[in-house]
Amino acid sequence: MKISAETAVASAVAIVIAFLVIGVLLFYVASTFHFFSPSNLYWLRAALTLAIGLAALVVVERLLRNFIAGRPRIRNGGLILSVFRYVAYAILALAVLASLGVSSLALLAGGTFAGLVLGLASQTALSNVISGLVILASRPFRPGDRVTIVAWQFGVTAPAYPPKFYSQDLIYPGYTGYVRTIGIIYSEVQMDEGPTMEIPNGILLQAMVLSHEVASRWVRTKYEVAPGADLRHLLPLVRAAVQKNEWVVDPEKVRVLVNQATATTAVISVDALCRGNAEEPPRSAILMDIVDTVRSVAPPPGR
Repeated sequence: MKISAETAVASAVAIVIAFLVIGVLLFYVASTFHFFSPSNLYWLRAALTLAIGLAALVVVERLLRNFIAGRPRIRNGGLILSVFRYVAYAILALAVLASLGVSSLALLAGGTFAGLVLGLASQTALSNVISGLVILASRPFRPGDRVTIVAWQFGVTAPAYPPKFYSQDLIYPGYTGYVRTIGIIYSEVQMDEGPTMEIPNGILLQAMVLSHEVASRWVRTKYEVAPGADLRHLLPLVRAAVQKNEWVVDPEKVRVLVNQATATTAVISVDALCRGNAEEPPRSAILMDIVDTVRSVAPPPGR
């Protein structure tokens, strides 16, 4: 039998309440009837604080997870849960130490010293944590956005052909994909090829991020025509065919130009403003239009 989320949460809350009641009664009986020495009583109080605190954290975390899961618009749910865990466990640790009778001055001094030691020992990790919080606050991108990450820390050798054949004479040596999550230390980007990258937030904050989250984008398509083609006759026909393409959002802005030419061949380029944030589907459709147009005006074999 499948248990609903509401039933599971209600059961967890009941367990926490039971822990709380049993703990209070146990501590009251032990302190009233002197079952434990004063020093052992501190340990009993610390154990009860730890047990009740852990149970409460589990319940609150489950409630928070269900709250986030029921609201798809909350795109940073994983980061919110991570921050909650770190803060909650830090507060619980302070509460346990306080239940042991540690003074607030000692807690402050110990926390300062521990923070200094941890800060010096884990500068990279803390840098990633702070960078993650900065990314969350500034929001240069969000989970679900399609981006290109360009960073000098990642060695990428971009080929000159065929990507440059279709580019605007620029090559971005980076990784393109969709942002999945923004975590405390790492952020996930699922590349267009399929694999998922775990990028340290410290590097991500320094990287150049190209956002592809646009309603429409310019797509360049190049095509090498056969020798002897009448370009003055062919270019207007190609433009008219591309203007009717379903991906093109502004037919009047379609440009068809001679991109390269030699004594034996020529390359034409088609620039069109197409809908969506990806270039491959509209380029494929435009190439089909060019191929059909070129075939329709090609001279018969043998002539």
